[in-house]
Amino acid sequence: MITGHNTDVQYGDVVLHVQTEDKGTSNPYIESLIYYGGQVVVARRASYADLLQNGKGDDEIMAFMDHQHRQMIKAIQTGKFDEKIRAFLPEKPASEPVEVEASSVFELSADTGRTLDQVILEYLTSEAEQEQLLLVFEEEVELRVGISADVALRARSSRDGLPVAGASIAIKMISTFGGPRTLGLGETDEDGFLRLPIEIPAVDRGTAALIISASSTIGSAELKHLL
Repeated sequence: MITGHNTDVQYGDVVLHVQTEDKGTSNPYIESLIYYGGQVVVARRASYADLLQNGKGDDEIMAFMDHQHRQMIKAIQTGKFDEKIRAFLPEKPASEPVEVEASSVFELSADTGRTLDQVILEYLTSEAEQEQLLLVFEEEVELRVGISADVALRARSSRDGLPVAGASIAIKMISTFGGPRTLGLGETDEDGFLRLPIEIPAVDRGTAALIISASSTIGSAELKHLL
């Protein structure tokens, strides 16, 4: 099973969380979920059984997952999921500006000659062209408590897949029995690559997870791994 992607996406005044993960070769699906306030707003699943049947490996599955993750983000930004998302958003207080009623949405603006729908679509289309940061494991690595590990990571652009140099990466361990611990810090090289040797502390109670976060000029991304 390949570790997935987690990206926060601004949607108006709120932030949505997009999670895409591989369900494993025994259940060959890539699942993407859009969360708001801890609730699943949209779910999408796509099978990659045909890739396995054709002898494809992790690189092809990762590319499939990357594409689906980017498509989910783009779908949010272009308004494809508006109806589903808005059903979960809280109603605005009466003191805030009143939204345009549905019956008036299609009326032409006296100033521009465009409908409100057209203006919104143009805005969301331009937003969809913005880059997102993608963070992936470059190599398969065993991650569990009480061991040393070399974590190889690569940062790249969601728009064209090009490497992102100078992305700041931090690996932290969080747990139910103590505060977060920073296990490694570094920056990606000109190829968007970073290898961080870490020591994962042994634990004798509770549960723990690794949080690998990256920030760059085109945004931030995060990977999570339960230990």
